[in-house]
Amino acid sequence: MTDYRQHPSVVAHWRGDTLQPLSEALDAEETIWFALPPEPDAEQMWEGLSGRVEAEGTATILAVPAYLYDINFGDRVTVMRSGENALVATGVDHDARNFTFRILLKTDDDGAWEPLAVELAQLGCLLDVMSPRFFAISCGEPLTQEIADRLQALERNGVLYYETGRTQQPGRKLGFRFI
Repeated sequence: MTDYRQHPSVVAHWRGDTLQPLSEALDAEETIWFALPPEPDAEQMWEGLSGRVEAEGTATILAVPAYLYDINFGDRVTVMRSGENALVATGVDHDARNFTFRILLKTDDDGAWEPLAVELAQLGCLLDVMSPRFFAISCGEPLTQEIADRLQALERNGVLYYETGRTQQPGRKLGFRFI
């Protein structure tokens, strides 16, 4: 069986004094599907990210990946239509130089995500919520170390687990295919 995971939320940012949906993410009309590298004895997993179709067979990612590595908010990917008419990513066309962090809170409190999410959004991060305990954030290169330091301190204090979404340096064209 195949596991399809499409994001339940729209990317949010800090505007005025509240978290609000990012207008370009609200306007995203397509879901771009990415096949994750297969794992032994596991079903094939796909992550569906909101996106905007561009010219010449590309699409811009307007979600923060929760499971993919080396794909980030704002990246432009090459795409093709599958036999089922789904839009499937086939490669990276342009690295937007954003960074992704995934956060898993160590609490059962459904409201625990909000103070941290607000703090990170106020710093300039974009937020994509998968569940009350699991969310992903995106930030530009200048904020990356500050965000990493903050998350590392919270992890040391037993508040959360986190990971980064990059295994490659930004600006480097990746030489792999998603399908």
